[in-house]
Amino acid sequence: MKRAELSVLIPAAGASERLGQAKQLVKYKGKSLLQNAVVSAQSIQPREIIVVTGADSKAVMDAVQQASVRYLHNPHWATGMGGSIALGAAGVNPKSTGLLILLCDQWRIRAKDLHRLAETWRSDPQRIVVAQAEGHYMPPVIFPSKYFSQLSQLKGDQGARSLLKTYSDQLTPVLVKNAAFDLDTQAQLEEMDSQEIGLE
Repeated sequence: MKRAELSVLIPAAGASERLGQAKQLVKYKGKSLLQNAVVSAQSIQPREIIVVTGADSKAVMDAVQQASVRYLHNPHWATGMGGSIALGAAGVNPKSTGLLILLCDQWRIRAKDLHRLAETWRSDPQRIVVAQAEGHYMPPVIFPSKYFSQLSQLKGDQGARSLLKTYSDQLTPVLVKNAAFDLDTQAQLEEMDSQEIGLE
């Protein structure tokens, strides 16, 4: 049987107004959150990694050292993450049969978390595989190719949440405790800075 092929999409277009600085460029353990997300994504050997830029696009591109990353620029980044996901989904390699959406501000996500999601999806690649933490569904999430068209029509700031609700009977949740931690506020930044690697 042919191996299911994953693309990875990392939206990195926002200006992070609540935080007061572009969160994708925030440094953690000496590297930007975007760089850390790219490294984790590479560990699952995807067909491609797509980074969607917007605000601070040159700085975002400069923050990633891997030449294998493909960049797409969202000129309408201020309208919300939905447009960035739509742009990425529309540009996915046609040979990919799944799309992993990974947010770089989920700073505790590790390679092993992505491996569990990818392995679960490859065991049944027609299902949507979604991280579950603290009783909620959240990114990272893998959508099979049959949903690419709907992903490419997303708008606004809700991301792909609407599809998770619409196709709730198609979800395979995977417990990913690290998914519960993200970066939106100064208090969360201080918490991030105070913690060490060595997490579950």
